[in-house]
Amino acid sequence: MTEPLNTMPENEQPVLNISGLSTVYNLKIGQVKSVTDVSFELARGEILGLVGESGSGKSVTGLSIAGLITAPGRVVSGSVLLHGQELTTLSENALRAIRGNDISIIFQDPMTTLNPVLTIGQQFFEVIHAHRKCSYSQAMKEAETALIEVGIPAPRERLDNYPHELSGGMRQRVCIAISLINKPSVVIADEPTTALDVTIQSQILHMMQRLVRERDVAMIWVTHDLSVVAGFCDKLAVMYAGRIVEAGPVQQVLSNPAHPYTAGLMDSIPGDCLPGSRLEQIPGTQPSPLQLPSGCAFRTRCKYARNECAEKPPEVAVGSGRTAQCFFPLTEVQNVRRK
Repeated sequence: MTEPLNTMPENEQPVLNISGLSTVYNLKIGQVKSVTDVSFELARGEILGLVGESGSGKSVTGLSIAGLITAPGRVVSGSVLLHGQELTTLSENALRAIRGNDISIIFQDPMTTLNPVLTIGQQFFEVIHAHRKCSYSQAMKEAETALIEVGIPAPRERLDNYPHELSGGMRQRVCIAISLINKPSVVIADEPTTALDVTIQSQILHMMQRLVRERDVAMIWVTHDLSVVAGFCDKLAVMYAGRIVEAGPVQQVLSNPAHPYTAGLMDSIPGDCLPGSRLEQIPGTQPSPLQLPSGCAFRTRCKYARNECAEKPPEVAVGSGRTAQCFFPLTEVQNVRRK
């Protein structure tokens, strides 16, 4: 398992500052609240793990930050500051100049990311040429260096290949190299290793961690795999029904979760249970974003829920740099009993 990076000094200015970000989709059957009041900061060299069940709003958060929400969706409120520049008010042309340059995204499926009718070299050239003047030969030199950095053998020959001629792991490495070619400040990685086998996943995680260190990049790692988060990320934000319900340093959150939902995710991981025994699971299912319950959205599945939970929960400090949106956050004693 990789070792998490050291957190940045406290006086380090955040490269990315998200405040009160909310995104909705206006459908014929009603309004879907995909992301609600999401806030966090990210400094250079930090990796934030964004975790939660499918449909919790992780990917939509990443798309909202990059300005990639399309109709019928829209960002309705909040602020996205990149180096102090507000992104939510920029025109599409201005955003296009930033995407792929100052901020880039690595998507989950490289076969839908890469253009099947262009060679790898041509796709590198398009990304480079979109943001700076560069000859094709110079772009190919940069692309070859980028492929070497992500561990692709015979990089010059690979530039002449089409995506279908590469393996899944190599295609994902190409996507990572393309996303980093213009030296962005922020990279949003949307479950880029989900479709890969465990061996290739481990190699890519080691490679990404090394590149983050070397290039001082801020990264948002969207995933549902807590084992990846534990060894890879510096900070953790747990999402449920479009909200961040707990956030803080990754080891603190995972060792002593304060929100019952985080504890439920931890309990559902195979661990010290006896062979043949049933895993713990969170009862019920995540509510529809069309009909979220009042107050805490998790209260209908929470064994600690009380009458107060029908009201909007406060954001409370539960330790150094840690917060949880809960009326009754778990204590260390409760966590010991839970384990």
